[in-house]
Amino acid sequence: MPYYISDTNPDCGGWAVEKEDGEVIGCHTTKQAAIDQMVAVSLAEDMEPGGERTEDRQVDLTLPDYIRQAAARGLEMYEAGQGGDGLVERTIREARAMARGEVTEDKVIRVAAWAARHEADLTADGARPDEDGFPTPGAVAHYLWGIPTGGRYDDARAFWDRKAAQVREDEGRAMIEVTPVEPRSKKSGIEFRQVDGEIRALDGDGNRFVGYAAVFNSDSENLGGFVERIRPGAFAKTLRNKRRDVRAYVNHDSNMVLASSRSGTLQMSEDDRGLRVEFDLPEGVTYASDLRALMTAGIVDKMSFGFTIPRKGDEWSDDGTRRELREVVLHEVSVVTGHPAYTATAAAVRSLDGLAERTGMAVEEVSQTLDALADGEDIDPDKADALIAAIKGQTKQEQPDLSLLGLKAKQTELLAKKVF
Repeated sequence: MPYYISDTNPDCGGWAVEKEDGEVIGCHTTKQAAIDQMVAVSLAEDMEPGGERTEDRQVDLTLPDYIRQAAARGLEMYEAGQGGDGLVERTIREARAMARGEVTEDKVIRVAAWAARHEADLTADGARPDEDGFPTPGAVAHYLWGIPTGGRYDDARAFWDRKAAQVREDEGRAMIEVTPVEPRSKKSGIEFRQVDGEIRALDGDGNRFVGYAAVFNSDSENLGGFVERIRPGAFAKTLRNKRRDVRAYVNHDSNMVLASSRSGTLQMSEDDRGLRVEFDLPEGVTYASDLRALMTAGIVDKMSFGFTIPRKGDEWSDDGTRRELREVVLHEVSVVTGHPAYTATAAAVRSLDGLAERTGMAVEEVSQTLDALADGEDIDPDKADALIAAIKGQTKQEQPDLSLLGLKAKQTELLAKKVF
């Protein structure tokens, strides 16, 4: 789905960067700032932008009050937990737009078709406002689609059928005028980010997975023109939403599922560091056994998360080079083997290499010694003294920032206390 810039989007007082369906991803006071953001996000996806656009709508899509009210009531029912398990995020997002009086041509076509397919849902007891058991999940869905199931049901069906016919008559006309903007940029779909993870097997059988799928207040790698940070609390709303089923995968492969929040096998929480993930590796599953072996060998140490951004869920700098994620809709977490988007940078590797050179130890020995120190285990005194002497012996300019040592937070804290 391409991104555009527009100065006519009702959700922005100035220039908006928006998706093809009009969903805003950023508001700016100047046109150039909007262009910069469009360019920056496009570089990350290696796609062309939509450019600047203005709408020349041929069909009047003004929504009657009773349809707007139906969508608003459907959202209230949904928030009260009356919608069942079949609803998807897109339906909720579009219902919010309808409650504001906004609808796209594509949605008009889909509403008319959806209503015809689901007419039978209203034969169930409790589907109408005057029936016991109201509202059924089917009734809630109708309201979210802008169709009240009471006295205005026939009016709503007639409205959507009429507007769908008008939109179809206009097919083939130029509904959007686009002025290309250079350089060009596009973006779509779920975004994915990787992070250096604290991945380890716990318990006696080595079956418990613990990791961080996201870290707070840490700059990402360059994501193709911009750098990103995650604000603490960004995942809070997703974690509170018990209806959302977040799954853990291997390398984002839905055929290699490890756990899920809905089943209770995946536990997620925010702490001071980031999004903490825990689950038991499933028994008798080949790819889980392979993953356990890779983690035990220290080969796998990365995690990733898949997410989308709700409206006003992020904030961009005016020049489009920095992005802060304030609220994300979490779709999945994965154990991965690729290069991270969020990492302590190459300085972490260089710091460990430098310590290894100064101590005469192998990099793996340095890492294992620091792990043992952090875990409170007895360590070889000679190795500990050599490590501490190497750090003390560095000049102020040479000394690495301990936060970049590639250590766990608790490792850094313990080591800092012993050295300084």
